[in-house]
Amino acid sequence: MFTAQRLFTGYRVLSRSYFHLTILFVFLYDRGLSLPTVELTLAVYGAALALAGPATKPLAARLSLTGAVATGEWLKAAGLVLLALPGGLPVAIAGQIIAALGFSLASGTDSALLAEVCRRDGADARLWEGRSGSLTFAAALVAGVLGAILYQASHTAPFYLSAAMSALAALTAPLVGRGLPATGPAPAAKPTDTPADRPRSGKGPAYSAALRWSAYYTVVRAFVLALFIGFLPYLLYLRLHVSLPVFGLVLGSYTLSGYFTARYGRTAVDRFGARATATASASLAGAGLLILLWQPNTGGAAVATLALGAGVGAVRPVAVGAIGELLAGRPAAERAAALRANEARFAAVNTLLILLAGLLLDRVGFPQLLLGVVVAYLALAATAVLALPRATAAEPSAQRPVAA
Repeated sequence: MFTAQRLFTGYRVLSRSYFHLTILFVFLYDRGLSLPTVELTLAVYGAALALAGPATKPLAARLSLTGAVATGEWLKAAGLVLLALPGGLPVAIAGQIIAALGFSLASGTDSALLAEVCRRDGADARLWEGRSGSLTFAAALVAGVLGAILYQASHTAPFYLSAAMSALAALTAPLVGRGLPATGPAPAAKPTDTPADRPRSGKGPAYSAALRWSAYYTVVRAFVLALFIGFLPYLLYLRLHVSLPVFGLVLGSYTLSGYFTARYGRTAVDRFGARATATASASLAGAGLLILLWQPNTGGAAVATLALGAGVGAVRPVAVGAIGELLAGRPAAERAAALRANEARFAAVNTLLILLAGLLLDRVGFPQLLLGVVVAYLALAATAVLALPRATAAEPSAQRPVAA
């Protein structure tokens, strides 16, 4: 019999099996869109994700955690099918928006769902977050390489396969949350509540520390994902003209290295602490950017992509684990909302970077634009890392002060 935690891991693998992601840039470009239009279409996803909060909040408030996750997956599937249909730019943009709304509803909420089932069963949510995170990288590697190979036979097959995986994930989500009580809107605070009792006050040291972890998560993931989605495909496909199998393998190496750091990120946190692990992850991503700046060729891109994947692999489990522990005393719906807001901040910065690529790649040139991106990343990542809390609930117990 599968436990809820194992079912959640299966859900995550299905949900993140993106057969289309490695070839999305190529797909849009091969449909006759100009480079700025391709980058704009890619950026629409991040923009919709950043602005999705007001649109998804009423729906999320009326659904259980399980219902929100399942509904998000169905929306992702619908958006991916729409992307594959003919119809030009309007249809592609509509597909991106619907898929982003689905991801906004499901992502973050699924971590809150995991926390609830782990709390009920006495399991370690951070451990299962790390395990599921590492396996999603493995799934993305296999799906990404297969998607690039399938694309040569059928340009739409990777999108339909990704949609099928999201549909299966939607069917799996109710099995994960089976037995959990329905979660509706949070009750209004009573006049006699103290400020600490008000779940939506947004004040206090826990929220301040959570926001600093969110800033770290936003900077590292946004820059790395912008390179993966908007910059590397341009370099490999339009400048270096690599074959699609090589294209898929190079981008697939991102998920390969990410698998290992995501899998062993928890071990690093237990041994060195969340802050030190976060510093190492940001440094690895920075090394990847510097390698790409130094060697903008196929070999350099492959090595840089490995470093970028290794850097970003542990970012989500470490940051989400820290935020989850900091807000552990808050209602599940509120923790889910905080994690969705975390994704929205990341998406906003990611969108700006991809739009920058679309506006400047043809005008400024790849080396010059990449230099600016590297300098900006190093400055912002250093600031975000230095601002991280010195100790959180995600740190090893030996490093935390003992309560009086």
